[in-house]
Amino acid sequence: MKTNKFLKGTYRYIFPILFTLLSIYLIMVILKIPYIGINVEETEMGQVKVTHVDKHSWAANQDIKIGSKILSINGKKNPDEYSTVQIYGNVEKADSITIQAPDSEPVSYSNIEDEVSLDQWLFYIIFPSSFMLIMLFLSLFILFHKKKDESGNRLILFFLTVGLAYLSGSGSSRGDLVSTLVSTFTLLMGPALLLHFIDSYFRELESRWYASRVYNLMKLTAWIIVVSETICLLNHFYPDWYPQFISIVFITYTCIALSLIIIGYKRYKQTVYEPILKYMLVGLFMSFTPFILLFMLPNYLFGFQILSGEASALFLMVMPLTFIYLITAKRLLDIDFVMGRIRYYAYSSFIPTVLIVALVGFAIDFPFSIQDLIQLGIGILIIMIAFLYVKEIFNFQIQRNLFSEKKNYHQSLQRFVHEMKKERDAVGLFKRLKRELLDVLDLKEVYIFSQNTISNYYCLYQEVPLSLMNECVERSKTVLGDVGNLVKLQEHEGYVLVIGHTVSKVTYLYISEKPNRTQLNLDERGYLQTISYNTNIAHENLLLIEDLFQELQHVKNDRQQNYPAWLSRLLFSLAENERQQIAIDLHDTVLQEQLYLYRQMDDFVNRKRSMEPDVKKQMFSFKEQLLDNIHLIRETCNELRPPFLEELGLIPSLQNLINQYQLRSNYTVTFDSRAFQIELNSQYVLGIYRIVQELLTNAMKHSKADKVFIMLYREGSDVRLVYEDNGVGINPNKRIETYSHMGISGIEQRVNGLNGEISIQSAPKQGFQMYITFFNAANHEGEELYD
Repeated sequence: MKTNKFLKGTYRYIFPILFTLLSIYLIMVILKIPYIGINVEETEMGQVKVTHVDKHSWAANQDIKIGSKILSINGKKNPDEYSTVQIYGNVEKADSITIQAPDSEPVSYSNIEDEVSLDQWLFYIIFPSSFMLIMLFLSLFILFHKKKDESGNRLILFFLTVGLAYLSGSGSSRGDLVSTLVSTFTLLMGPALLLHFIDSYFRELESRWYASRVYNLMKLTAWIIVVSETICLLNHFYPDWYPQFISIVFITYTCIALSLIIIGYKRYKQTVYEPILKYMLVGLFMSFTPFILLFMLPNYLFGFQILSGEASALFLMVMPLTFIYLITAKRLLDIDFVMGRIRYYAYSSFIPTVLIVALVGFAIDFPFSIQDLIQLGIGILIIMIAFLYVKEIFNFQIQRNLFSEKKNYHQSLQRFVHEMKKERDAVGLFKRLKRELLDVLDLKEVYIFSQNTISNYYCLYQEVPLSLMNECVERSKTVLGDVGNLVKLQEHEGYVLVIGHTVSKVTYLYISEKPNRTQLNLDERGYLQTISYNTNIAHENLLLIEDLFQELQHVKNDRQQNYPAWLSRLLFSLAENERQQIAIDLHDTVLQEQLYLYRQMDDFVNRKRSMEPDVKKQMFSFKEQLLDNIHLIRETCNELRPPFLEELGLIPSLQNLINQYQLRSNYTVTFDSRAFQIELNSQYVLGIYRIVQELLTNAMKHSKADKVFIMLYREGSDVRLVYEDNGVGINPNKRIETYSHMGISGIEQRVNGLNGEISIQSAPKQGFQMYITFFNAANHEGEELYD
């Protein structure tokens, strides 16, 4: 057991150590062997000619011309027999070269290993080594903080593989055999290991959306390709199509990985995993897309590179930064907002970028290639997007310091919205709006008036010229001015906006021109539009509140009229909340104090055995009274707050209620609920329970009945409740007075609030019958009622 634990513990450190050793080897190769960067081909005459010179290479710095002849390499007169020329078709790992440019004398170059340029240091040594170092540190961080996490192990392997792929590319370009094999292996294994990590991560969360055989097949294919490449290199036979084949496989693997992540993102779009998957998608897209779209595809399809492999590989830095951010950030940025802004800035910058590139191409006397112009356009586009994004951030941060309070429209809107909540009528709202506009925009005149659309009469909140009002109305109708639309007047100087619109009245806002004879700028127009929308919303709310008060006053004056259904539900909901709170207070305070007194008294009586008989009898009497009070408080709490109504359901709760009333009264209850098989929402359940409770209370206090029949059943989409007793009945001539006394008016209002109908039949000494129908109650299973 100890041996297995030791092996498991050391297994976690094998890959970091192995990748570190490989990194040291690759760095030694890069430092020892300069990057010459000459691609050649053998002519029919047996000559070796230069076909391509890579940027940032020794040959580019020496200005080696395409078409030059390679006369000797390392002193050998047969350059076609040189190892890298035979295998890769390029010149690398050479100490000396003799080259003859067209129409020139041969030139010999020696001590090439000592001539390493700044470009080579940056693109082939510093950047790859730094990237690998970042990956190594990130892997060690995960290694020590996620020791028992399988997905952490997979992520470490993925990081180290990607870092080694970038580093080995520099060694592979120098013609080193081991670097070439490591480059191919890590390049193809990267997407497969990424899928393996994602699968392990979501497997720990008990969620998966693709099978492990997908990435296992990708790994097997990568091994086969690397083994085949090894055999070819050892036999000094390397087909020209093999690099293109590896590139196609890598692109295919990357597309598979991105497709599976997109599928997972769509699957978990409405879950907590959505931001994580979206960040992964954005990070991977930004890391690999420049390398594929700007280097690989143009290079193999058209023979040129929009962006060099060295420069496009720098975008790989985005990937570790993405994962570092996901690991360390407590709250993630809103990626949808960020991408939306970048997309907007990209659209806004596209036409200026095209114009700048065209101007540079025509105005500057330089033989720009298509590749140069595309690179210039991409660079300008990225700079403009970054500039606009940073400008927006800084604009928001320092706007308060750059602009005075008078011109701070954002703060003015906040102040107005906060202050308008204090207004209780439209006149106060419009006065506050006028003050705000005069303070912020420094206007000479602001008028607010309304017009009745039926009688065409004006309603003035201050004195306004009639000709001005007429033109405001006509101009708004002419241009179809909706709420917030700024319309310029023709005869009078200024603008008009509609700030309120109802069926019978339209409210207008007139503002004069600015005193300095300047037009309203875009910020001022946007400010006026926004403050008009806010005013319109506030005005509509004030009108709704006014209508509500009028309706409540009408209901209050007409006692025979039923409340509106929504009002009944609101009142009963408030009453139930109050009942529940009272029941909780009684249970937690009065009942607990009564129980404490009862236990103290019982303990006192049991300890005082030498108590006088009369005193002891009196104490027992007090105990019984306390016990009766405790039972009474408990019953009151149960009536105020039905116990287990939601847990047991309606029918069992009604049966318990009926049993309790039968114990306290002289009547027997027959309850039939066999035809009731439905789960109602909480409003219906509580309403029916309260109605039955009120009817049983009336039967006990007023009816003098000895038999009560209750039936609850479903009929289609309706629910019906039937109550009958054989009591004394009621006098129809005193119906209103009796209803109020017996609480039946409350039952009527409760039924009305539940969209129901009630029918009562009774006469003196002929019992009492009530029939209640709740319409469409079966269509509201588990739903709340709304109008």
